[in-house]
Amino acid sequence: MKNLDKLRKKIDLIDDKILELLKNRSKIALDIGNLKSKNSKNSNLFRPERQMKILSRLFLNKNSLFSEQDILSFWKEIFFHQTNLQGGIEFLISETLKKSEKKIIFDAFGYNIVIKTYKSLDKAFLKIKKNKNKLLILPYPDKVKRDYWWINKNFKDLFIISVIPFLKKKNSTPKLVVVSKDKPILEGNNSFIYLSQISIKDKSLKKIHQLKSNYLYASANLLNYNELKFLGAYPDFKLKKNNEKN
Repeated sequence: MKNLDKLRKKIDLIDDKILELLKNRSKIALDIGNLKSKNSKNSNLFRPERQMKILSRLFLNKNSLFSEQDILSFWKEIFFHQTNLQGGIEFLISETLKKSEKKIIFDAFGYNIVIKTYKSLDKAFLKIKKNKNKLLILPYPDKVKRDYWWINKNFKDLFIISVIPFLKKKNSTPKLVVVSKDKPILEGNNSFIYLSQISIKDKSLKKIHQLKSNYLYASANLLNYNELKFLGAYPDFKLKKNNEKN
């Protein structure tokens, strides 16, 4: 029992250190939030490329005790808490989202977030345009007939900045997209989404949806065709095979 007590005391000391480090991190996050509030060009609190940069660095330092999903689970709570300290984010969704898709959102951002459902997609788009730090989460384009939000006229001047899940298995398709009034910040590896009124033959383009004469493409490259309309981009991180969980 003495050995057990010694080990538990070590755990207590480590917990105290973790809490102290989290306090220090939170103070720095507040300073960052104050700087962002003074700079309207850099005021978006949700920075998926920054979060992925942090996670990628942590993944390199992990050992066999943790998977990449484990690290994401720990840090998403830190991201959520410290974003709230900076002012918080409002999440909007379409009423067409399934229950399973809502669960994916909570899994990604944490179960303490507040989600507002919109019956009218047009109103949701306008709400996003008028307010900073509001995110609209929509279904990733698939063969199911839902919304067709990417050809909605009110989607103009909005951008895809992330997808959910953040970490994906190789060759898997995202389930949801995150839409913002702010353009995506391109750092690291990204996937780009384009819309075209004509079919384009290019090996770097992958067709993900077609609705009459509207072609939706994904690419790992930033392309400059006149026929392509840029809809946004998101950090593209693939789980390593030995870290994939069923």
